[in-house]
Parts: sequence; structure tokens; C-alpha cells
Amino acid sequence: MGVQVGMDQFAGLTERYEKEGWLIKESELTFGKVLGRGASGITYNGEYKGKKVAIKAYSVAILRNDADAVKNEMSLMATLRHPNIVGFCGLCLSREPLAAALVTDYASNGELGDALYVKNLFKKRGAEMRFDVAIGLAEGLKYLAENNIVHRDIKPANVLLGDDFSPLLTDFGFSRLADSSGNMTGETGSYKYMAPEVTKHTKYSVKADVYSYAILINEIFCEERPFESLLPIQAAVAVVKKGQRPSQKKLGDEELKKLIQECWQDDPDRRPQWSLIIDTLKQRKAVALEKGDGKAKNKNIMSKLGF
Repeated sequence: MGVQVGMDQFAGLTERYEKEGWLIKESELTFGKVLGRGASGITYNGEYKGKKVAIKAYSVAILRNDADAVKNEMSLMATLRHPNIVGFCGLCLSREPLAAALVTDYASNGELGDALYVKNLFKKRGAEMRFDVAIGLAEGLKYLAENNIVHRDIKPANVLLGDDFSPLLTDFGFSRLADSSGNMTGETGSYKYMAPEVTKHTKYSVKADVYSYAILINEIFCEERPFESLLPIQAAVAVVKKGQRPSQKKLGDEELKKLIQECWQDDPDRRPQWSLIIDTLKQRKAVALEKGDGKAKNKNIMSKLGF
């Protein structure tokens, strides 16, 4: 019964998706291995009309208890089109065991976190890859900001890497449109990447994503998890009460370090615009490549640049 109630709540989306040709029959999907498990359900790799896809099958529990978050993600994904946002293929709705599923493009190089800490891809591919990922993420977040959308959960698990290692933003369950003033309230996201204004339950805007992005790219360039010795809630308190930020000891590029510091300032209004962030990163990438090929094999140059 609970599942059926959940399905009734999706009636409007079903009509819209059917009209747009985005409604996928369960029989058209081939399920492969599990890619990941989370609070909202299980993601599989699979196939749809001869194309590799990722299938996010929402759990019955989330459909029953938080259908709004699921509808929000489905609605947003259908409208977002950008090279640095995972591509939308369609939606599948049916009874158990597959109550509702979001079908997106398959990202062959997996999650950013695995690339950093399991596969060691950044060590193998060097500074050029770090800059390309940082720039691509900024481009994707700039697109969201231009559409007045706050992602609200920027972290390694929500960034995928495509065939060419280009970054793809994913997981829009927490994302929201800001109101007419550009502001929002309500705490959501992951504490270690959460902007202080979000933690404090004060009004926030698209600038909250700039803060989270700074924490993430500092992690990419330093290859060190933020606030590793602290529990998530302890990290949030340290940021708000003490102004603490992740270590930058491994980062030798002073201009890049300064950019990150500007992005994670307490005052959201003082955080830079995405266009400035992108331009600065491109400049720093050019400097890195000018001094070498940007690959990890050139250890002397890499150490001088702090990578």
C-alpha cells in the first residue's frame, strides 16, 4: 500500500515524462552489477537501447517517506543539460521490486573519491587532471547558479568521472531552486563540506556551493580528506565556532591557495563569482603546464608546484 501511495504522488511526472518520451519501460532496461548503495536506494550499471547507463533504483522507504526529494531530483535532472552534469536518459516507474528508477548516462571512471584514494588516478595523471576536474566542476556549478539552483551536497561521492575523466555532477536529491531573493534556509548536505551559513540555519544562496566547492578542490589538490581527525558534526562546529578550515600544507601554489581561501570565506558575499574562479584556475593550469608537462612523472616540478 505504501508503495502505491508513492506511485500516486508521481502521477504528474508520469504524464509529463510520457509526453516528452522520457518514460522508460522496465522491460527496456537490463540490470548489471551494483555500483553503489546509499540511503536513497541502489545504483546499478545497465543497458538501455544498446547504450550503457546507470540505474538509480529508489528504495521503497524513501518513496514512502520522502517522495518530494525523489520528485525533486527527477524533475531537475530532466531539465539540466550541461557537459559537466551527468546526462539524463529517463525515468522508470512500476510496482515492486522496481518502484521508481532514474536512468542516467554511465560514467565509466566512477566516483571522484575512488579516483583519489583507491585508483590513485590523480597521482598517475598529474596536475593537468586536477585542474581539468576543478575547472569542469566550476563550469557545471556556474551553470546551476545561472539557473538559480543550489546543489547543496557537493562532495567526492557526488562527482563522477566520464570516459575522458571529465567531472560530472550527480545526485540532485538535495538540490533546490533559491527563492526570488536568491536565498534559502534549512540545513542539508554533508557536514564536512557544508557552508557555515547552512550549518547555522541562516539564509543562504548559490554562494553556499562556492564554499563546498572550495573544500572539495582543496581535497583534490592536497589529496587529503578534509577534517580527517574530526567527526562530521565536530568539523561543522569547528568551522562555525573557530573558523577552522582544512589543511593546505601540501599546496605549494600560493595563487591557487589564495583562490581557495577566498572561496571558503565566512561571508558568502565576499566569495568570488564562478567566472573569476574559472579564469584563475585556467591561469594556474597554464603556469603548471608551462613549467612542465603537468604529469606526475616530473616529480621535481610537481613538488615545486605543491602537487
